[in-house]
Amino acid sequence: MYTKRWISSKQVSDNLHVFNTEAIIQEMLRQGKSIVDARNGGASGCVETGAFGTEAYWLTGYFNLPKILELTLNNGFDKRTDRLVGLETGYASDYRSFEDLMEAFKLQLNHFADIKIRGNNLIEKTFAGWLPVPFLSLLVEDCIATGKDYNCGGARYNTSYIQGVGLGSIADMLTSIRYNIYDNKKLSWEELTKAISADFIGYEQVQYELIYNTPKFGNDDDYADQQAVAVFETYYDAVNGRPSTRGAIHRINMLPTTCHVYFGSVIWCHSRWP
Repeated sequence: MYTKRWISSKQVSDNLHVFNTEAIIQEMLRQGKSIVDARNGGASGCVETGAFGTEAYWLTGYFNLPKILELTLNNGFDKRTDRLVGLETGYASDYRSFEDLMEAFKLQLNHFADIKIRGNNLIEKTFAGWLPVPFLSLLVEDCIATGKDYNCGGARYNTSYIQGVGLGSIADMLTSIRYNIYDNKKLSWEELTKAISADFIGYEQVQYELIYNTPKFGNDDDYADQQAVAVFETYYDAVNGRPSTRGAIHRINMLPTTCHVYFGSVIWCHSRWP
């Protein structure tokens, strides 16, 4: 006996993901997979891609991109924990141009990517030495042929992904800075810093301008999209192609799943940042 469950068209649309198969195949070909293995792969889980049955592709953890910007604006100092955790690249008012700011952001991002990859390598070394998965190794191509466990790089392809989180948020933050401070000079760094420090209490007009009169990512606006592309490419260059201890290659994807709420909570003065 069973009960039918009727699903409305709205429920379907709310849970619908559209993936471009051709783009996925091209991504895997670029990574060095054969055309046959690329065509047998696809998107799985959330949005990550892999060659099904021939690849060990690990999601190794999340990377908080907006937090990197916060540290860039505060000389590597984390106001939330009251600690110096990043590079001393300068304070917000030290950046005379938007290009100076992005160069400092790049330095901070590379610094934390290095830390993340060092941590990944320690974890992967532990997995390879102490956590074999023989049943999974039977099901993934080349593990038997190479005589190596899935966790030791036995699969035909081995990938370690680091998930970038907050691309839309950081794109809007950088766009607000570029548009209002550098390009149109509607605000000074001093004014914006004071507004953020006050959580925009008493600076409601500044907040209004940032929210309603500033270009936003996701609206087919090239001005805002440029910042998203710049962050993506900076993140890609910091991670892509770097080796791991299990013989894998580090790659990126943009995958927040459930951590975006927590990541927002660890950003100083986060509650009303536009």
